[in-house]
Amino acid sequence: MQLEAFLQIITDNIVPLLVFVAIGYVLDVKFKMDVSSLTKLTFYVVLPCFIFYSIYVAKLDMTMLNVFILAFIQMFTIGAIATLYGKFRGMDAGKTSALKNGTMFSNNGNIGIALIALVFSNAPYVINGQFPYLAEASACATIMLVQMNMSLNTLGLYQAGVGKLTTRDAISVIFHMPVIYTLVAVFTIKFTGIIDMTTLFVWPVFQSCAQALVAIVMITLGMQIHRSHFSFADPDAWVGCTIRLVVGPVCGFILIHLARLAGFTFDPVINQTILIMSSVPAPVNSVLYAVEFHNHEDFATELVMMSTFLSCITMTGTIYAARVLFPI
Repeated sequence: MQLEAFLQIITDNIVPLLVFVAIGYVLDVKFKMDVSSLTKLTFYVVLPCFIFYSIYVAKLDMTMLNVFILAFIQMFTIGAIATLYGKFRGMDAGKTSALKNGTMFSNNGNIGIALIALVFSNAPYVINGQFPYLAEASACATIMLVQMNMSLNTLGLYQAGVGKLTTRDAISVIFHMPVIYTLVAVFTIKFTGIIDMTTLFVWPVFQSCAQALVAIVMITLGMQIHRSHFSFADPDAWVGCTIRLVVGPVCGFILIHLARLAGFTFDPVINQTILIMSSVPAPVNSVLYAVEFHNHEDFATELVMMSTFLSCITMTGTIYAARVLFPI
């Protein structure tokens, strides 16, 4: 891969996120910000609006159902690998949950979608000034984002709490969060067509909150980094990064071929998109959940930061591998 493409991925996708992290870090150094209030704002306002908006505007083609199912299988496979490693290392339930949240889920919303848009709107996918593969790739990425949003903000939230709460209490917390009701509402409204949300006065609110999610979440991460104590020397964090950034794409590659053997063949654009989305680093939400439940915050933060930095290399390699393995 050309050096220019490598640098473009970093400057267009990674550096802006790191700028927000730096802002959060500096703000907390100077003003001692209230991280708890910021996470409450995210959980109860910004995140539900983002989920509602992203699902409502997504063009969900039923032909993408197989991609949706594949994404679920991949997620649970990686979760099983993380669970086995946690048992092997003798981790407590809380740290195992933090490891699972940082590996079986990914930062599709902040990095994945933008990365797919970047890849398929630049050479070698530009033909006569047009982007013929971008729409299909974006649709596939959106399906994977919807799957990730649904899982991360329900199962991920449950897993974050189960290390500190009983199973019953963890489930109770989920049902006290607006995310579960947001999912029910948006799918009901979208598929019944009972109302056109874009005509309502609240639609700009959803749009504004959706656009604010990346900034708020990454700034919160910066604040948490300032308060955390880690040295990037935890072997469990390194293993977590390996599972997320290396095992993830390998698992995606294997599942693509298993799907083909089962009679569900994807075209090269879809195959490339699945592989690239599988290489996205750990989700920042896993840090928010760890902070909310006081569940191994330092480990969760270390895993997210390490995987984000290392993904500058691994995502670039995966993009190159996708082009070689599934040529268009």
